[in-house]
Amino acid sequence: MKNKHLIKTYTLSDGQKVTCRQVADEIQISESAARNRLNRSDDPEKIFAPYLRSNGGQLRKQDRDKLKGTKKNDDVKTYEEYLLKKVLKTI
Repeated sequence: MKNKHLIKTYTLSDGQKVTCRQVADEIQISESAARNRLNRSDDPEKIFAPYLRSNGGQLRKQDRDKLKGTKKNDDVKTYEEYLLKKVLKTI
């Protein structure tokens, strides 16, 4: 019998059982950020608090790729606008 992939479930103070992926999908944060919240607290209000950039959070990698125009980015127009702004600033 093969071992199934073990997914850690966290029990919150109100008895709710969640995984880090469920928390990440719920509030649109990365799984590592959700795991960090779950390791720090079991209070549902703190865990499901909205993501605030002003509290020192960073954009998710997929959102950063959209802004910077990396190879993973399919939106060429955004990257061209970004380069145009850079060129115009140097003039």
